[in-house]
Amino acid sequence: MKKKNRAVKTKMTKAEKKETLTGYLFVAPYLIFFLIFTGIPFLVAIGLSFVNVKYITQLDNLKFVGLRNFEKIFASKEIMQSLWRTFEYSLVYVPLIMIVGFGLAVILNKGVYLKNTLRSMMFLPYVSNMVAVAVIFKVLLGTNGPLVQGLRSLGFDPPILLQDIKLALPTVAVIAVWKSVGLNMVTYLGALQDVPKELLEAAQIDGANRWQRVRHVIIPMISPTTFFLLISSITGSLQNFTVIQSLTDGGPGQATTVMSVNIVRTAFSKYETSLASAMALIMFVIVMAITLIQWRGQKKWVNY
Repeated sequence: MKKKNRAVKTKMTKAEKKETLTGYLFVAPYLIFFLIFTGIPFLVAIGLSFVNVKYITQLDNLKFVGLRNFEKIFASKEIMQSLWRTFEYSLVYVPLIMIVGFGLAVILNKGVYLKNTLRSMMFLPYVSNMVAVAVIFKVLLGTNGPLVQGLRSLGFDPPILLQDIKLALPTVAVIAVWKSVGLNMVTYLGALQDVPKELLEAAQIDGANRWQRVRHVIIPMISPTTFFLLISSITGSLQNFTVIQSLTDGGPGQATTVMSVNIVRTAFSKYETSLASAMALIMFVIVMAITLIQWRGQKKWVNY
């Protein structure tokens, strides 16, 4: 009997090893490509931020400069203003995409006419090309665009949103929300469908109105999803180069020149490679700090 038990244990161990090996083989391609295209460039960027490399600098002139690149960043009014614009963009983008995504999910989770069609329409912008979206909005919001001309025909004098110094940045953030809110909506829809109906029925029997059911039952039940979307939305708001470059190219003036745009300009227009790497490293530290604060704070409001 002991020999048989040992044999069974040996067979199970071999099966587990085979299963583990198979898992590693499936994960290996992703890990290899991640290491090549993300891990190694990240380590190189850290190293570059402490030297004096320019885009066309020869390696013979390479010198270690310590924290001099970081001192330049905090001494530069232009760079610090672009960092502040990044936070302004996030303050518009993150709350708006969270609230709109949740609101759309609640509405489309109920028995709405053409519910599936509306879900597809809401998700369609997310899979659309950002450059194509930018072209459409440039036409719509341009000086001779149909929206502006229509309002003028009614006697209004609308601002040219993408050319207004004060309104350009929030306008770009709203367009980015329109482009990406479909993912938040679909994610919230999945979470809402997992909320036990018994809890909602019990709350309704106790006299809770619709808003009270949403506030005291639905929102706590989907808090893990909200936590995930909050982190991804904040990270996405800081990765805003494509939408701003496509819509305004950082203008008018410097009105939409956020940190990501400034990093690209510093690296490929001014050829200050090390300075751009230091700027990118600061953005990485900011993202990590925000994420760690959220992880510490989730214990107070996330219910697993």
